[in-house]
Amino acid sequence: MKKLFIIFFVISSIGLSAQNDPQAKAILDQVSAKTKAYKTISTNFTINSTNTQNGEKTSQKGSLLLKGDKYVVKLPGSEIYFDGKDVYNYLPESKEVNITKPDASQKSDDLVLSNPKDIFKIYQKDFKYKFIKESTVAGKSINEVDLYPIDLKKKFSRIRMQIDKTSSQIISLTALYKDGMQFTVNFDKFEVNKDLPDSLFIFDTAIHSDTEVIDLRF
Repeated sequence: MKKLFIIFFVISSIGLSAQNDPQAKAILDQVSAKTKAYKTISTNFTINSTNTQNGEKTSQKGSLLLKGDKYVVKLPGSEIYFDGKDVYNYLPESKEVNITKPDASQKSDDLVLSNPKDIFKIYQKDFKYKFIKESTVAGKSINEVDLYPIDLKKKFSRIRMQIDKTSSQIISLTALYKDGMQFTVNFDKFEVNKDLPDSLFIFDTAIHSDTEVIDLRF
């Protein structure tokens, strides 16, 4: 699940010398500001992984709902609900749900987010960033920005963000790992300010009466 929240991400000479580029900061600040103004976000995404050493590739589709601090992430084989208080990790095939408390202070040398919404402000600490170029993707003008972890012990070395120049919405995120793995999240659909009732973010154990509940809140 850690790889999900890449937004849910080869140390180069550029990475080692990158500073907090004012142009990149202006672009990222705009993304953060616009995202913060949205009441809700609904998006579908595709996660593609590539092993650059042996060429092996995998792909899976998912969906994400965000409303304030609440979220629901659905992937093949798992669903994660956060109702603003507790995290419910539901495994439909095994009919099991694990309940935990969110740990905002979690430390890792991987790319781990305590909440998917943090992907929109990930640059604000622990990273240097640099504007790379403007390009065109599917007829849209795109700004490309690279993030480099300040802590060189991290397992990943660079995150490339493609950002729609007009809407300031993230189109894709690509994380390059030092072991040769590459993960790309493409946002296929991005809708904002839809009416999403709070009930969507609640995992009702009463409805899932045939599900084993494993409570790890301690």
